[in-house]
This record gives sequence, C-alpha cells and structure tokens, in this order.
Amino acid sequence: MDYLYSLDFAQLIKQNEYTYLLIFGIAFLETLLLIGFFFPGSTALLAIGGLIASGTLELWPTLFWAFLGAVIGDNISFWIGVYFKEPLHHSRLYARHKEAFLKGEEFFHRYGSYSVVLGRFVGPIRAVIPTIAGSLGMSEKLFFVVNVLSALVWAPAYILPGYLIGDLYKRLDQYLEIQVGSLLTILTGLIVISFMIKRSKHHRKDWAYTGLVLITLLALGLTQIKYPW
Repeated sequence: MDYLYSLDFAQLIKQNEYTYLLIFGIAFLETLLLIGFFFPGSTALLAIGGLIASGTLELWPTLFWAFLGAVIGDNISFWIGVYFKEPLHHSRLYARHKEAFLKGEEFFHRYGSYSVVLGRFVGPIRAVIPTIAGSLGMSEKLFFVVNVLSALVWAPAYILPGYLIGDLYKRLDQYLEIQVGSLLTILTGLIVISFMIKRSKHHRKDWAYTGLVLITLLALGLTQIKYPW
C-alpha cells in the first residue's frame, strides 16, 4: 500500500496498459447525462495534456480516444432523450435537476442544432443538452454529424491547453530552474497580498505592512530560483 501512495499520477498513467481506455472513460463520463455535473473530466483532461508534454503520453492517440469517448457519451445521452422522453420528464432525476433541464431546453430552443456544439462548453447545461436534443425531436442524422464535428473541437480544446502549458514549462526550465517551493511561496504571497490590499482600502496604516509582506515573500521566492548567468 505504501508503494501505491508513493506513485504519482504520471507514473500510474505510464504503467497502466489500458491508459487510452482510461482517457476514453474520462471523456465518456464528462459528456454522459448528468454525470458531467460533478465529474471533473475537464480538469483531468487538462492534466493529461501536461502528461503529453512530458512525454508520458502521445498526442494523437490521446486526442482520438478523448474524441471517441465524447462522441459515444453524447450519443448515449441523446438516445436516452429519444426513448425516455415522457418518463424522463416525470422522473425524480428530472425533478432533482429541473433547473438545469429548463435552462437546457431554453438554450436548445434558442440555438437549435448549434446548441449541441455550444453546449459542450457551457458548464451548467453541458450534461443535459444531448438528452434534451433527443427528447425534443432533433434529427438523428443531424445530431450525429453535429456531435462528431463538435467533439473534434472539444477534445483539443480541453487537452491542448495542458499540453501547451507543459511544453512552455519545459522550455522555460532550460533557462530558468524554478523549484516547486518558489512557486508555492509566490502563489501564497499573491493570496496574502490580495487580502491585505483589500484591508488597506479601509485601513491606510496597513499599506506599510502590505509592502513589507510583498517584499518578504518575493525575496523568499527569489532565493529558490537559480539563474543560468
């Protein structure tokens, strides 16, 4: 058990022979009816993009499996709407998430088939739009085409930012070695400074203290940065 706790996320991914099926599952659950409300799929995909930059994963297979998971997840949600249209509106599931369904229905009536594309990127309704499209009679062929095209955009949109950030960090690391401690110090400093500035708006004497905190935290951060020159 201690060995398992010692493994980081990258190691677990690299050692798992079903890695790409895991990526498929993340994208699938992120787009499945209602599960996308609480499943942190978008965050996981962003982290996966960082693993691509580190060389742990390959770019194109990752994009393909995320795309495939998104297509199948939305397609299943669509058919739930088609087959359970009436029972769904009288179910506890609908009653519990009535606000999300109503917003989704309004969104669908406003944007039509475009809502399937736009809905992938709108948090509150992302997990209900495909089901609503099915329940409101959207053409099966049209939904399939829009679903595939939107997934082609969705997968890179969530994975590539993590990849670009990871790649940028690798490039910067060639010139500037930044330890994790310095990043945490500076981040903590920014939070404290933000709090102190808000206080200073009401208490002028706190400005001096804010300045002292700023200088101290920046100094601590700089001591952990190694410059190549």
